[in-house]
Amino acid sequence: MNIISKLQSDRVSFAHSVSETATKEYYIHCHNMYEIYFFLDGDADYLVEDRGYHLTPNSLLLLSPNVFHGLKINSAKPYQRYVLHFYPDVLSLERRHVLLSAFPPIGRYDGKEIFYPYSEEYRINSFFQSFAEVAKTSPELQQQLLPVYVEALLSQITIMSLSQSAAEADYNSSETVSKIISYLNSHLTEPFRLDAIAERFFISKHHLNKVFKKATGTTVYDYLLYKRIIYAQQLIINGSNAGEAALEAGFLDYSSFYRAYTKFLGHSPAKGLASFHTPPDVFY
Repeated sequence: MNIISKLQSDRVSFAHSVSETATKEYYIHCHNMYEIYFFLDGDADYLVEDRGYHLTPNSLLLLSPNVFHGLKINSAKPYQRYVLHFYPDVLSLERRHVLLSAFPPIGRYDGKEIFYPYSEEYRINSFFQSFAEVAKTSPELQQQLLPVYVEALLSQITIMSLSQSAAEADYNSSETVSKIISYLNSHLTEPFRLDAIAERFFISKHHLNKVFKKATGTTVYDYLLYKRIIYAQQLIINGSNAGEAALEAGFLDYSSFYRAYTKFLGHSPAKGLASFHTPPDVFY
């Protein structure tokens, strides 16, 4: 993935990227930031939890924290996109609720549609282009301007969401997988046994993992583990120590938490909490 323009502070990250390399499968991940994904051109599909979207030029996806998602580039046709990640505290407190109203509830994708394939009349592209212009200014000025530009983009997205309906997914998984996802998100930190999940939904363990991975790009165990890690990361950012966060997120011992944390996030729980971390750019 080649970066054309990039902008980053401790609460906001923006990138304009291009690629001419196809990917064989979705690279699924989740994180504790809000994400606005704007597709410019190419041949690509996007998976959000168990729902798939075929991207069209000038289409927009709104992703809340702790929701599984990932991109698949289908061919060598030049792929190009803008993406913005941000923490909610970059927004003014009095406007935060309104500016985030177009996003689904945090931590789950409950069927509220998030895909806007027709954004041209709302000039969303020009708002992203403004971030590229800010990237050319001094670091000091960037810090001052970024919150203003994030709020401006979100204001326009809010207007768009009130003026036009989001599109339904191009496809979604079986009703059983949707119910399993809902159940896992509702019992995120509780003790987990794959046998119990299979019994609850009247399905064999083998078939459960098979249909779940086909629908989401990951296994039931890794899905739950990754979401627990992101939840624990947010607890640490909010002031909990790593041991407390591990227990509250559902881990029985610290060593298993530490291994999973470094595996999924690429750094230890003690590092990088004051800075902005996004997964590797190729994921997008």
